[in-house]
Amino acid sequence: MCRTLPQRTTTNQQIERRLADAGLEPRWRGVPPAAFAALRSDSRLVGDGDLFCAIPGTRVDGHDFLDAVKRAGAGAAVVERVIDIGLPQLAVRDARAAVSHLATLFAGDPGEALKLVGITGTNGKSTTAWLTRWVLEELGPAAALGTLGTVSIDGEVGDPGLTTPDPIDLALELATLRASGAEAAVLEVSSHALDQRRADGFSFDAVAFTSFSREHLEYHPDLEAYREAKLRLLELLAPGGVCAVNDDESAWKGISPANATTLRYGFEPTADLWPDQLTLEAGGSRFTLRAPGEAAPVSLPLPADFNVRNALAAAAVARGLGMSLERIAARLSAAPPVPGRMEVISREPVLVIRDFAHNPDSCERALSSLRQIVPGRVIALLGCGGDRDPGKRPQMGTILTRLADVAIVTSDNPRSEDPSDICRQMVVGLPADSYEIVVDRREAIARGLAEAGPADAVALLGKGHETYQIIGEKRLPFDERRIVEDLLPVRPGASELPGGAA
Repeated sequence: MCRTLPQRTTTNQQIERRLADAGLEPRWRGVPPAAFAALRSDSRLVGDGDLFCAIPGTRVDGHDFLDAVKRAGAGAAVVERVIDIGLPQLAVRDARAAVSHLATLFAGDPGEALKLVGITGTNGKSTTAWLTRWVLEELGPAAALGTLGTVSIDGEVGDPGLTTPDPIDLALELATLRASGAEAAVLEVSSHALDQRRADGFSFDAVAFTSFSREHLEYHPDLEAYREAKLRLLELLAPGGVCAVNDDESAWKGISPANATTLRYGFEPTADLWPDQLTLEAGGSRFTLRAPGEAAPVSLPLPADFNVRNALAAAAVARGLGMSLERIAARLSAAPPVPGRMEVISREPVLVIRDFAHNPDSCERALSSLRQIVPGRVIALLGCGGDRDPGKRPQMGTILTRLADVAIVTSDNPRSEDPSDICRQMVVGLPADSYEIVVDRREAIARGLAEAGPADAVALLGKGHETYQIIGEKRLPFDERRIVEDLLPVRPGASELPGGAA
């Protein structure tokens, strides 16, 4: 995150008015200062004259830090329940929503000057956001924000962070992008962010729904709750906005928001946009992009059918925002690589591809697509993240052993868990001769490379663009591109085959 712009001084009248307009029923208890220097939700950052938002969290409750922020010089706090400590407090019915609305106010309402596009779904968010930004750049400077990091108007990618940052960082990041000249911004919006109201302060000109499958059940109580969190994005769609919907995804069949233009994209001609005469190749795909009464040729430099669908999502957004089919097709045909999404990091002496596939659906898509384009064997290594949904681990192990000729089970980001335990959970019930466990991921990469012949491919699944590994509380350097360069006698800067199962 760059976040170079400061927050602006904001009056208590502006604050109260913004929260009242959002239906959050603000009520002052105590006499607040006339204005506040900055908005904070982290008690450790509070300084003189700041407004602190006490957010009830899953692990800690911001209300427990009111005494500390008072001692740090906070001017007042936004709370859900008033605590008698002699600090002016603004009571609201939802502190999470309040901090999102106030973050945009303190940042100067950058969303009002930007055309905002929100992308949600289980897989495909990163690639769709990347392609949408690239296509919309035809209309003016465009940026993107998501799992890959901030993509500036010149296409440079910043350090990755949360898929959707916290509300204050998000608002300041958008303000910084606007100051850099951006006229549009494409945001990946995660289910966590939607459930936690991180984007409530923004109104989106367009939204897109990609795929839907099991994910984040360590957070959401069940699959339906996960789906409902995704659908909250519709509440943030501006009147008259554009809603692009994956018509091949049954979870989205009922989406048709009132006062909006809904464009359905998919592989069948019953959709509003679909690919005709589709040919999948090792270097990408060729098809005719069709809409009722129109057609334009596309040569998409991203492999696999799921990337065709990601491209259709970007096309639907751009189409709804006024771009012609011909201009959309031309931009898609010139799309740049997507970091860590079906990315070739070596061609000689062996083909090595890294991809962010980290749930059952994305693993199946990535491995199935490789089987179509690799003449020899697919040698794949895969791990599962610690402190995440354990129920998907045996599913991913089963997919790995079913679709890879050589299946290596290894670690990903084990976090607080024992990586050996995670590996064992991935192979429960599988024949012992169908996999090999190499817990150390670097050793697993070396094992895969040693196994590969000239016609084979080695797939490094799960980490994609990430250049670190989280072990315990530490984020340790772990860049798979550099590791492969160290282990193989290849030239740095090997050519790339873009795309991805993100």
